[in-house]
Amino acid sequence: MCNLWQSTDQINNRHKMNAYFPCKLVEHQKGFSIICSDFHYFDNYFGDKGCGGYTIEKLAKKLVKEHKIQKEVSFDSEAGMFCAYSQTKEGLLKLALLLSEITGGEENHTAPTDVNPKIPFEEAEKLLLNGFVIRLDDQAQNDFYKNVPYPRLTNKQSEYLDFLKSGTNEEKVLASKRINSEARTKTRKWNNFLSHPNTITVFLEAIEVETDNKVLQELIWAIAFICDRHLPDLRTKPYFEKALGNKNATIRWLGLLGLGNLFENSEDLILTMTNDKSEKVRKEAERQIKFARGKTQEFPVWMFNEKNYK
Repeated sequence: MCNLWQSTDQINNRHKMNAYFPCKLVEHQKGFSIICSDFHYFDNYFGDKGCGGYTIEKLAKKLVKEHKIQKEVSFDSEAGMFCAYSQTKEGLLKLALLLSEITGGEENHTAPTDVNPKIPFEEAEKLLLNGFVIRLDDQAQNDFYKNVPYPRLTNKQSEYLDFLKSGTNEEKVLASKRINSEARTKTRKWNNFLSHPNTITVFLEAIEVETDNKVLQELIWAIAFICDRHLPDLRTKPYFEKALGNKNATIRWLGLLGLGNLFENSEDLILTMTNDKSEKVRKEAERQIKFARGKTQEFPVWMFNEKNYK
């Protein structure tokens, strides 16, 4: 069990990490709050049920009651963010330590160090766009790999990728779900493994040899959200297109979802899916035809610098 009475300085000196992990401390004019929107930290605890701001608040209320710190802490969470507040740091720190223990600790969720590109970020982004996103240029891909190292992995990220490469079906499903959860929580950053093409490569190699539809569904679901939030990699396009012919309606739906997250859309193919026997698939196809963006797609402002792809 963790020691709730460690001082802030003692905890900060331990590996120079965030004393309030999995939350972040925010200072206000009349007090303090801790917030958390990185819900994937709690995946092992909540399992496939998942969680959100209110779920973590319910857990936190139980913890502060059990450890007799409820008088020190109040809550103001939303679906997309957990928030606890207090006039002092002490109660918030105690709660954060309890939550940290449940997540497995920051050491399992934080990569050792950041690895930056060997070339200016703008040049690296142009190579990424030309090699993987706007077009599949082999030379740009080679130059990107040569100049942009793979980000450092956390213990959990490394474990999940190993599962995808050589795990059992159960481990592959678990890894896909956990990576999917992180993909939904975060957005593109240079030092995140979801934003590097090597991670997509691991998924595509797993899909190539997968014969179990349950595993395949989770693999495709994960790359659909990686494309949505981190890297719309055109190498995934034929895999999403192939998914449209799967006998499983959810996999066909995920194929449409994935194609809709790419810069280059398959509008004619999507049009044929408006006649699919599954209502869910038909509705998704109709939605994509209605809001087709094709090559005029605008990326989110946080994903790429507009001048690099215009």
